Amino acid sequence: MSAPPSPLQTAVWFSVISLAVALGMLGPHRAQARSETQWKAQEDGIQARVAEFRRDRHLIALQRRPELDRVARTHARDMARRNYLAHVSPEGNGPVERLHAQGVTGFTLAAENIGKTSESDPGAAVVRGWLASPQHRDNLMAPPFNATGIGVVRDSDGMFYIAQVYTTYPRH
Repeated sequence: MSAPPSPLQTAVWFSVISLAVALGMLGPHRAQARSETQWKAQEDGIQARVAEFRRDRHLIALQRRPELDRVARTHARDMARRNYLAHVSPEGNGPVERLHAQGVTGFTLAAENIGKTSESDPGAAVVRGWLASPQHRDNLMAPPFNATGIGVVRDSDGMFYIAQVYTTYPRH
């Protein structure tokens, strides 16, 4: 039977374990934060273009929500990683399933616009494309929508994948 560790050994061991746990927990979060904010200026540009389009048509502004940004970025990242462009993933999950899978609830209506471009100003290119497409334009103009999330991801070939989620939350 071995002797129990001394208080100093216990403290050192606890410090080592705590550091390892902290590094393990912080590492992925830092990497995720970098990937989520790398294209934030492009996302903000899309939000500004959509806001201007809606304002010019006397529609309410869409409130940007972090949880919706997360859903949009996840879908854009998935499309970029697996090289597809679709509202429904290869597994059959659409916008509503993606929202629910990430814990987003309380909305009564949801839709999304997606796009893909290699242009140097991907936000301008994709919004132009959405305005030229009747279904995407309808999403941009839908009066019930009052919240949004935007995700921009660039793949290793330089292609931008963009998703914008639109939702309606009850107004109180």
